Amino acid sequence: MINSSRGFTLLTAVILASVVLALGIALLDIAYKQIVLASTAKNSQYAFYAADTGLECGLYYDQQQAQFDYSELASNTISCNNGQSISLITPPNSSTQDSGAGVRTTSFDIPCTTGGSSVLAHVTITKATNGATVIYSTGYSSCDPSDARRIERGLKVTY
Repeated sequence: MINSSRGFTLLTAVILASVVLALGIALLDIAYKQIVLASTAKNSQYAFYAADTGLECGLYYDQQQAQFDYSELASNTISCNNGQSISLITPPNSSTQDSGAGVRTTSFDIPCTTGGSSVLAHVTITKATNGATVIYSTGYSSCDPSDARRIERGLKVTY
């Protein structure tokens, strides 16, 4: 007499362990993708808020302080982002601004609070002689320009 059911339990255990392992790996892969998506969404939100900070600063200094006005002689520094003193990259009343088209462009960078030369937001204000204004603000999610997951978001206002 030969017992033909020998090893059947071992085969069943190996198959069951393989199915459970495959299911575990699939769940781990899904969880990893969800973590990556969540961190991307968080970084996108940081970049959006940085762009909004730059835009609000530009709007305030244009509408309330007439900082970028054609006729006003404005200073070359403004204060944004919790009192940070920011130097304008291209002052609004510099002689090189008007290229004959009646448009002047002023820009400034809001630096990261961590220091260094990193930029949290870059703002460009374009103002025509007729008063038409375009403010474009670009915000970044990270202060490290070499960050592979750094996200950039932009906001634009025209009035």
